[in-house]
Formats: sequence, structure tokens, C-alpha cells
Amino acid sequence: MMEDDFYRPSSNGTVPPIALGTVLWGTVVDFLTSPNVVLALFLGPFIIAILTRYMSGRPVGKGANKLVWRVPYWIPFIGHGFSFLWDPTKLMKEAREQSPHGVFSLYLGGTTHNIISDPNLVRSVMAQRESIVQFSPVAWRIIVKFFGIPEESKFKYDKAWEELNSTLGSLMRDPGLSELLGRTVKNMEKNVSEMITFVDTEIDLQPWEKFGNASLISDTETEIDLVALMRDMMGHASIPAMYGSAFLQKYPDLLHEIYDMDKGIMYFFLGVPALAPFPASIKARIARSNIWGALDDQQRALDAHAEGKHVDSAWGDMEDISVFARKRNEIYRKYGFKIRERGELSILWALAVNSSLLVYWQILYIFSTPGLVERLREEIAPYANVTQPVSIGKISEAPRLKISADDLSKNCPLLKATYFEALRLTDQPWSVRTLAGDVVISEENGSEKPKEGYLLREGEFITLPHDMHMKDPVYFLDPDKFEPERFMTRDDQGKVTVDMGTIRPYGGGPSLCKGRILAERECLALIAGILAFWDIEPAENKKNWVIPPQQKTTAVSRPMHETRVRIRRRVFNWEKQNKSEKTL
Repeated sequence: MMEDDFYRPSSNGTVPPIALGTVLWGTVVDFLTSPNVVLALFLGPFIIAILTRYMSGRPVGKGANKLVWRVPYWIPFIGHGFSFLWDPTKLMKEAREQSPHGVFSLYLGGTTHNIISDPNLVRSVMAQRESIVQFSPVAWRIIVKFFGIPEESKFKYDKAWEELNSTLGSLMRDPGLSELLGRTVKNMEKNVSEMITFVDTEIDLQPWEKFGNASLISDTETEIDLVALMRDMMGHASIPAMYGSAFLQKYPDLLHEIYDMDKGIMYFFLGVPALAPFPASIKARIARSNIWGALDDQQRALDAHAEGKHVDSAWGDMEDISVFARKRNEIYRKYGFKIRERGELSILWALAVNSSLLVYWQILYIFSTPGLVERLREEIAPYANVTQPVSIGKISEAPRLKISADDLSKNCPLLKATYFEALRLTDQPWSVRTLAGDVVISEENGSEKPKEGYLLREGEFITLPHDMHMKDPVYFLDPDKFEPERFMTRDDQGKVTVDMGTIRPYGGGPSLCKGRILAERECLALIAGILAFWDIEPAENKKNWVIPPQQKTTAVSRPMHETRVRIRRRVFNWEKQNKSEKTL
């Protein structure tokens, strides 16, 4: 009979592999289930968090140059990352309230950000040499992380940077400014006069009515979401002006994909992985991919058009694409940029996101301020007017809208002041710099004594949250109140002028928005056109407007909820006269 030696050691003294695995696993289980280890695993994270909290807050140093106070945090490396992702505005507000001197730093994913909002210290930052307080590395980081440009394309951008940057400069002056603004205003004149169709069949609605969930009340009144309406009205005027009318016709969902991408911006910046289970992040990545596809398609068509090759008929003759966009395409071809390396997504995003949100806030504040609509209509009347249509028998054209954007900017101080005040209340721009060396920033003290300043370390970042100043009660009385007159002054001759003052809605230094003049004039034009053509009131309660709370974005904030309104076309003077004559 053979003896069963399964449980005996092998003849050479080694333990069989299966038995060895069983022994080792048993040892691991015994170790992990021992009371001391369980207690350590349970208490360890709490102890680490408490120690991190205790050790992370950096006190303000003594002497002429102080270190910036750091807000304590709980989690190593992550720092304030979760709080920042959840609600950056709340985090900044609470930190500022606790800050001994209104200057503080946050720790985000291994990087220190020195937060500075005092205008005097901001001027000190902007006065530093670009070689020390640098914007270029930050800009490239944004281009790679948010817009998805390949990292290896940097050498091409370095070679082409001056020429690409010069195209942005062309938006500040004529003829580039006038060409693009003229195209935009022409689109606005058409779209504003046809803004509401007063039909209940979806196929006949304008695209902005569909996305705004328009609901027909009567043949003269429609209910719609004001946020969606204003955003799409601006987008359907500015994007065809830049990229041609075929672009949105070929890609009708493009505007809303830009909005979805923008909602996920913090996930891109914080490096959240593509497969992370965050719906907003996943949606933003899908949207960015779709936008890239549309832009790639147009760039190929522009290449073919410039080279005299066949172009898909869906693009039309491409003659209504702006000189600005054509020039950038020429530069891309000159320096050998591959299709996916071309940075038009940054231009398209800037064109579609901020101005389109601002006009929502501006029109909301205007209509919710008693008596302001009437004052503005009187001011803009010579520069945004509706003319009587031509009639043949019982058939009439639609009333025609004519807008002079330049005159609105030069001759309508109250309208311009509402634009500045809407920016002050809702724009939340941040300027970010990286430090290539230690630097001291300080206020000018007007004496020969040594200045007390803040020492910022090499490798750290400086973040200038301009919105914190723009809502500071030290500088703005009743900072949460909409008062456009705060930007208006009257000289000895009684002439009223408008001055932006200390607000910085466009950033500052090298990052100062190159499209700010275009943005201002197209916003004034759209607001004036709507004031001239339409009456708007709240859908729920005709006397009580509700200003929604704001949600932080890259610049102009989003409303936390929609604003349902009812819209009617105004009754114009010639219509009143015709009605009176019929009555007689």
C-alpha cells in the first residue's frame, strides 16, 4: 500500500508551491487581521490628515519681507484640490476672510499658488520682469491641458508665435476689427429681427428657440429660457462672422459642445484621467473631441481651397470666412502644422464662451432695474433703430433693424456703463504667472524707508483673482448691487464719460484679452438691438425678476438655474399710427 505523503515536506526539504502560497497568504491574513494592524489602518489616515493640517499652514514671517500665509489643508499633495474643484469661489472667499493681510496661498496638487487681489500688489506683480514673473509657461500649459494641443508641437509654436500673435493684435485695430465687427453686426441685425418666430412646430423654430425650449403662448408672445437664447444669439452672430456661415450649418451642435467643454475645464486643468467616473469630465472630453473634428474638417477645406484643390460643396465658396481665420490658416501651412496641431480651438472657445454669457447677465440686469430700459432706449435710438417695412397691399416685409456699433460705444455712456457693471458683477477672470526666481512684491509707500513686502519663492505660482477686487466693498459701495452709474462721471461742461476704473475684467499684462474691443462692441450691439426690437418680462411673476446665484467658470460666471422669460415684439410708432388711423 502506497503511503499518502501529500502533507509531508518534499524529499529535498523544500515546501511545495501550493503549500508555500497557502502559508504566505495565511501569514498575510493573520497580519492584516491582527488588532494592532486594523487599528493602524483605521487610524492612520486620520493621524496623517491631522498632522498635515497642523503642519501645512504657513505663518506670515517676520521682517521686511514676509512669506505669504498659507491656508491649512488636510490631505498631502492634494492640498486644497477637492475644495477648489467643488467650489473655488467659496474656498477663496473663506480663505480671504481668514487671511491676516488679505494675501494668502493655496496648495493644489503639489503646487503653491499665491493669491493676490489687492490692486496695489497686483500692480507690483505686473511691474515685474517677464523673465522672472512669467506668463508664457502658463499659457502653454493651458494650451496643452485644456485645448489638447500635442506637447511636442511646442517648437512649431515657438517659431510661429510672433506671426500668430500678430493676428490677435489685428483684432484691436482696423481693418481687422472693422471687418469682423461688421460681419458680426450684420448677422445680429438679421437674427434679432427674426429672433422669435411665434410658431409651435419645432421644425419651424430658430436654432436658439429649440435649445431655449421655446413655448408658444400666443401669436404675439413666446416663453423661453433667457440664458440659452442670449448665448446662442451671440454665438450665431460671431462664429459665422469668423468662420463662415457653413460652419454652424454643417455642425449645428457645435455651440453647445463648446459649452459642455467649458463646464469641464477644471477637470482638464487638474489632470483628471479621461476614464475617471465624473460625468462632467467625460462629457467635456467627448465635446472637445467633436469640436476638434469640426475644426480639423474646416482646416482641411481651407488648405484645399488655398491650394486650388477640390473642396466639399457643403463648405460653399468659403468667401465669407474672415481674413483673420484665413491668415492663421496661411501661417499654419507656412510652418508645417499638422491638422491636429492647429490651435483654432482656443480662438473658437474664446469667441463663443464669455461674451455670450455676459449679454445674458447684462440684459437681465437691465430689465430688472426699474426705469433703466426706458432711459437706454432713449439713448440708443439714433444708433439702433427699427425702420418701417415695405408693404405691397396686405403683404409686408419684417421690420428692419439697423445698428451702428461704433456709435453705441462712443455716444452711449449709460449703455456702456451697464456693460462694465455687468462685467464687474459676473466676470471672474484670473491672471496666473509662474516664478522663475524669488521675487518680492510690495506697495509703494511714498517714502525712502524700506518697503514691507511679500517674498514669493521660485517655482511657485502667482494667481490674481480680479473678481475679488471687483466685489470688494472697500473699493465699490454696495458691491453686490447693479449700479452702472458708478462708472459714469460728468465734467464741468456737463459731458458724461465712462471710465472702467480699477476693474480688470480682461486680465492684465501679456494675458490681457486681445479681443476686448471686439467683445465690448458686439455685446453693446446685441443688447441695443434687443432693446430696440423686443419687450421682455419674467415668465413666473411679471413684476419680480430673480437674479440667479453664480457658478464659477473660466471668466464670466454661469447662472445656477435658467431664467424663463416671456418675449413680445415691440409696437413701433408707425404701427400705433396705422392703428389710430384705422380706428378713425
